[in-house]
Amino acid sequence: MIEEIIKYCSNPYLNKEFALAYKKKLFYSVKQLDGNVKVVLPFIFKNKNFTKLENYKEGIEGATQRVIELIKEEIIKKKRFLPLAGYFGKRYQALYEPLTVVNCDLNIGYDLWRADKYNYIEKDRIYLILRMIYPIKDPKEISKLIDNLSYELADFIDKIDINILINEAKNIINQKYLRENLKNFGLVCFIGNNSRPARKYTEVRRHYRIAGPKEVNIPFESPKEFEIEIQPRFGKPIKGLGIRKKEIFVITGRNAQGKTTLLQAISSGRDDHLIGDGREYIITSKSLSQASTGSMEMKGQDISLFFKKLPPGLKGTPKEVYGTASGSMYMAYMIQRALKNKMDIILIDEDNSAVNLLVSGVLSKWFEGVESLADIIMNKREVLGESTFIIVTSSLDLLTALADRAIYLENHKVYYLNLHKFRCELINYYDYLKEVIERIKNEKYNNINRE
Repeated sequence: MIEEIIKYCSNPYLNKEFALAYKKKLFYSVKQLDGNVKVVLPFIFKNKNFTKLENYKEGIEGATQRVIELIKEEIIKKKRFLPLAGYFGKRYQALYEPLTVVNCDLNIGYDLWRADKYNYIEKDRIYLILRMIYPIKDPKEISKLIDNLSYELADFIDKIDINILINEAKNIINQKYLRENLKNFGLVCFIGNNSRPARKYTEVRRHYRIAGPKEVNIPFESPKEFEIEIQPRFGKPIKGLGIRKKEIFVITGRNAQGKTTLLQAISSGRDDHLIGDGREYIITSKSLSQASTGSMEMKGQDISLFFKKLPPGLKGTPKEVYGTASGSMYMAYMIQRALKNKMDIILIDEDNSAVNLLVSGVLSKWFEGVESLADIIMNKREVLGESTFIIVTSSLDLLTALADRAIYLENHKVYYLNLHKFRCELINYYDYLKEVIERIKNEKYNNINRE
């Protein structure tokens, strides 16, 4: 059927040669479960002003994605180009779902319409793959509707304001430039003021890396104590929070204040984002690893940085472990692997961590032989190499006290945490605990003697 559709199409925008060369592989027609017919074909549209983007080739994918998003806006707001939305059938949401993420290195949102090797601008042309849904089955009728759609799209694309696309290309170039120069700034991450890290999930965009802007959120503002300024390639200097190379940086605060959301935003800073996403100036080194608890079958992995002995059930030695790892062993392996690979950033969130690996207790010392991350920071920090640790916690006071710098979130706003004051308060708290435990110990001892 796809050959017949191509044959009967008379519009000049369908790339027939490409379509026929890859029919049934990239380009096809198929009947859907709801009875509609899905048709996927390649097109070439022109806009003579696209040549002005030649000076901004490094950010050309941003301009391409903006064209796609402008088409989606017409679909959603003005109910135009409806075959590209499957007439808003629930199963076709991915066809028109907005996407403000460019150059994400994960294979997520693969079914979303986005800039890629098949959707791109070159010289005065834009190459687009259109996924169209039609409620009829006759190839001739479908071809007529495709012709009508392509003429309408061609007219729309020809009238797009090139300045919008130039600004988008500059925006992507800025993000790439800042990411490439983070080390020159002495940073591994930069969070620009007015960034909006809170995300909106949908049935299609379920991962924070491709989620969209949330309607209501509180813009990020760096505490003045930590605020720095960096200069992008285009535009004015940007102020924000810079996280330094080789530091222990803690994000703390009460529950449900946005700590994990901020950590996810930092992780998302590896991607490029369109204007309006909110994460355009959250810039993070791509050399990043996130350590969390989990389980895996160990086949000679090294966890000796943290474990001095192995519990029953595991074979080998801490340097070469065999067997099913516990949550803390898995996390130890993830951190140790990241250090071995000399990752710029290691992210840790208390909520999905093995706490006994982060801070030691008396019992964990007795029974597990675990040297916690806190122990390592206190006694042999040099083994952590050049990596920066960004740690989210609400209750691990010792780890917070060992940080180089820290912030806390309250009502979703970011504040400077005075670590000197915090350490003094923590000493007082430990002194109080010492008195309480001494009293309990004496009471128990006296009770035993009386008995």
